[in-house]
Amino acid sequence: MMADDVVCILRYLVKGIETVREEQTRLQHELQEILPRAQAITILAVVEGYTIDIEMQDIAPFTRHSFEPYVAEQVLPEAVAICCRTRGTVSLQLLKAHYA
Repeated sequence: MMADDVVCILRYLVKGIETVREEQTRLQHELQEILPRAQAITILAVVEGYTIDIEMQDIAPFTRHSFEPYVAEQVLPEAVAICCRTRGTVSLQLLKAHYA
């Protein structure tokens, strides 16, 4: 595998949070701290939420079957709770999971 090949691309939609620039920046930094091996983390504002793209080259010690649940059940809920103000019920939806 080439050094710049991406092993895993995940895209989530997080709804029910306020989209404030400072909180978006805090969320970006928090995710980079939690996932230091991420090649890229992109957060874009949508109505009452964000889309979050995570590109990973190395998901060790996780497997393809365990990495996405780890991100969805532990990483994103924790980071959103720390960095974002809620606006109703927070929901998280996986939009894309691609492994190369």
